[in-house]
Amino acid sequence: MTDQQRDILNRYEESLSKSLVERLSSLGWLEGQLLEVEELNEKWHDAQPSYMADAVPEIAKYPLVAIAWAMYEGMGAAVLWDKEWSRYEKEEDLHKLFTAPRGFDCMDEYITEILLCHPLGSEAAEKVEDMVRTTAEVAQGLIRKEGIEAQSVMAFHVFARTTNVMFRAGVAVQLKRMGYNYVKVNAEVVS
Repeated sequence: MTDQQRDILNRYEESLSKSLVERLSSLGWLEGQLLEVEELNEKWHDAQPSYMADAVPEIAKYPLVAIAWAMYEGMGAAVLWDKEWSRYEKEEDLHKLFTAPRGFDCMDEYITEILLCHPLGSEAAEKVEDMVRTTAEVAQGLIRKEGIEAQSVMAFHVFARTTNVMFRAGVAVQLKRMGYNYVKVNAEVVS
C-alpha cells in the first residue's frame, strides 16, 4: 500500500467517524464524541479477521448487514466489558463468541435479545435496530462517495476501515446507554 492510499484511508476513516458521531449525537445516541475503551479496540483488532471472513461474502447481497453487524458487535462487547470483563478478557475472538449461538446471520438478534436484554420485536429492540440500520446507511453512503472500484484491494481496505468505525460507534453508543460519559478533570499540581 502506498503512502497516498494510506492517507486516503485515514481521511476516509476520520470523515466517517465524524459523520457517524454527528448523526448519532443529533439522534441522542451520543454526545458529540466516541467513548473509547482501548481493551475493546484491541479485542476488535483480534476478532476482525474472522468478522471479515463472515462479512465480506455478504457484501454483494446484503451490504448493510456486512456493515451494521460490526456495530452490534461493538455494543455486545461493551456489555461484556461492563458486566463480566474478567470472564471475557482472555477470549481470543469475540466475533466467534457472538456468532456461535445463532450464526452470523442472526448475530444481531442474539446481541439484542441476550446481551442488550431487549425482547425481539419490543420497542427498545426496534429503536436499536433502526439506529444501527440508519448508521450503516450513512456509512454505506460515504463508501459510495469514495468512488472506489468494487472488489478491489482498496475497496477491501475501505470496508475494513468502515467496520472499525462501526465497531467503535457501537461501543460508544452502548457505553452511553449504560451511563458512561467523559468528565473533564482539572488536575492541579500542588507543590
